[in-house]
Amino acid sequence: MNEMVKRENSKVTIYDVAREAGVSKTSVSRYLGGRYDELSDKTRKKIELAINKMEYRPSTMARGLKSNKSYLIGIIVADINNPYTTAILRGAEDICSQNGYNLMICNSDNNPVKERGYFEMLLSHRIDGLIIHTTGGNHDMLKQMQDQKTPIILLDRKVPDLEIDTVGLDNFQATSQAVNYLVNQNYERIAFFSEPASKVSTRYERRLSFQQTLLSHGHPSSKDVYEVNVDDLNDVDSKLQHFLDDSEGKARVILTANSVVLLKLILLLQEKKLSVPKDLAMIGFDNPEWSTIVYSGITTIEQPTYQIGVAAMEMILRRIDGNESPAQTMAYQAKLNIRQTTPYIQK
Repeated sequence: MNEMVKRENSKVTIYDVAREAGVSKTSVSRYLGGRYDELSDKTRKKIELAINKMEYRPSTMARGLKSNKSYLIGIIVADINNPYTTAILRGAEDICSQNGYNLMICNSDNNPVKERGYFEMLLSHRIDGLIIHTTGGNHDMLKQMQDQKTPIILLDRKVPDLEIDTVGLDNFQATSQAVNYLVNQNYERIAFFSEPASKVSTRYERRLSFQQTLLSHGHPSSKDVYEVNVDDLNDVDSKLQHFLDDSEGKARVILTANSVVLLKLILLLQEKKLSVPKDLAMIGFDNPEWSTIVYSGITTIEQPTYQIGVAAMEMILRRIDGNESPAQTMAYQAKLNIRQTTPYIQK
């Protein structure tokens, strides 16, 4: 009786699994290490059944000591409250757990100082790889990790002068598609509202594509570009009011660079008692769940965010496993969801 209690309360070991399966400890080690080609199908099945029956959980630390890996992958996101981030994390975590790794999630809040602290913390944990939605302010830390042969994947935001794998959206295609649609809807004034773009390639690319596409249609290229501080509602309000005053009497629309800016503008428009799309049409990047409800549906530029998270994790696992091919960029296409906030303007 005492022996049974002791057995139930003690931690199941690899030796217990081997005894239960009727195989050697070496066979169990090969199974746990993924060396299935060295085992017969019958042996693999026995070990799998024993592990499930005994609820054996291998020690990540022990695995790491044997293989010189931590089985930890770090991911630094810029804004954990952004729906874009949530979907990215879901995709990355699904693939991470399926492959026996643990994900360390860090939120920089778009703050380079905070991001730097996370770099140092993740380095101290000897992570096997890093996925990052960079603030654009710590290129030296990325270079340091690269020099240490730590695999890095950039989410959407590129870093100049560093050859690093990047997974994200084709921002030029997505923005051009949206602007072409708005021009064909007969909007006379098309504004672009974004957070500051100087250090963030995603915002810069969307702004540049916006301007180039407008120019191709004979519209002024920079007249209606507004950079806003989303943490300062007065700043957003001031620039929104400037556009409203300057475009009075015109068929006008605002394109936002992400859902955070879109939400801030919606709150201000409600305060001003302005009707969408009667007084002002709206379209935004990202496709948050609430976009299908507000104003009977907001036109959005949807990114395949879950798939981007999956692709980033699959790519970094290949690098961890020794893939040394040149750095590559995976750019996904956006989907334009046409809803009620961008009606056709009759002339």
